[in-house]
Amino acid sequence: MSIERVVAETAAGPLLAGLEWRLPANGKHSKRALFEAKSQTDSSHFVLFEFNGEVRYGLYKEGLADDNKTLPKGAMSAAACFAHLVAQQAPNAALVLPVVDGSDELGEQQFLVVVLEDGVPHIDAVVNEMAVRDTIGSEERPIWASNDIKYPNCEIVDFDWLVKGGAKVAKLQPIPVNPLPVILAAGAVSVALLAWWGIQVKQKADETRRLAEVAAQNDPVPRYLDALAMQVVNMGTRREDVLGALRDIFADKVTLPGWQLSSIECVAVQQQCRLNWLRRGGTFQDIKAALPDQKLVIVTTQQGNDVPALDAATTTRAWPVRRESLLMGPKGPTPLPTFERAVSDIGPLMQEWRTAGLRVEIKESALWPAVDGVPLQFKHPSAVRRGQIQIEAVPGPFIQEVLEAVPRWIQWESVRVDLTDGEARSLLNFKATGNYYVSSP
Repeated sequence: MSIERVVAETAAGPLLAGLEWRLPANGKHSKRALFEAKSQTDSSHFVLFEFNGEVRYGLYKEGLADDNKTLPKGAMSAAACFAHLVAQQAPNAALVLPVVDGSDELGEQQFLVVVLEDGVPHIDAVVNEMAVRDTIGSEERPIWASNDIKYPNCEIVDFDWLVKGGAKVAKLQPIPVNPLPVILAAGAVSVALLAWWGIQVKQKADETRRLAEVAAQNDPVPRYLDALAMQVVNMGTRREDVLGALRDIFADKVTLPGWQLSSIECVAVQQQCRLNWLRRGGTFQDIKAALPDQKLVIVTTQQGNDVPALDAATTTRAWPVRRESLLMGPKGPTPLPTFERAVSDIGPLMQEWRTAGLRVEIKESALWPAVDGVPLQFKHPSAVRRGQIQIEAVPGPFIQEVLEAVPRWIQWESVRVDLTDGEARSLLNFKATGNYYVSSP
């Protein structure tokens, strides 16, 4: 049986995706660097790729989905093939090809996405169609793809073209066994055969090795980094989408025949805005007639109670908010600031807002994402902490400045407005809620 990361079978051999690309120790290829990469990642095979002096290992590690399956003979790295073909002419190129006979658990088509940085593979992944753009990032790149409708001006290619970059440079090779531990173990056995104390030494060595294996299995670093890599594309919200909701709020009608708007709340995770109305002699039919593009929700008197509240109603409309990573792409603040640096940078501005009467609350941060088996006090150069920030009592004319003025490590997740006077836009009372992200070195 073949592993699931084979994206296409070609005449030259199977193409494999999802390798981990990393710089070898000291930036140079050597047996010692390869053995070190193997021990750090528990990888079994590798591809060596070099461009303009930049060396990268593409490491293959067997996943849970690959149990009882073998790596196909002659397997080649799709990312290495692509880099070999285009790195010289387009060192920051991207490749998007639909996986042959590939779909996820929901039946959605899967796509191979390869992104180069300075001529070497940077991203090597298989994702669904919704995640393709976020995986590529917002940076303008030359794209090689099979669909020029979705990717205008792209170079039209397929897997038969891609495999031309294979040859020997893209074939996966087994990482050889480091002979040093074998030699030491053999020496220990020899000593154990000489005397009783040798047996005691061997038993102690076995116990030490067993404890080391247990420690490696419980190592939180790879577990956390894997979870971070999966969730990083959903960290932030596109600021232009948040500001788009604000423009829609200011364009909304505050009165309808027989109804008055009391509040609006737009929540990114729900991808919608909710408009709450108070009855002033109207009917539900009046709302449907005035807002045909919105969905009417009948409010109940109590949560879990089916009795309708006849003097209140809610309508909803879609709020499409795109998600993005804060750690990749040209706009990403890499690395994120520490909490102390973040407070130092944004503190004076928020103090001015509080002086102006705004209520600013910054809540304590915690490790993000939370992963089973990883302690909340986990420290690592790539670790991220997330906390909530909330700003209330924002006057209507001031809300856009609040949303735009904060740095990118603050991401807005919801905007709410309460109307104290249905006719006076200057008396609108806004509230913005979001998340801030800082490093956890």
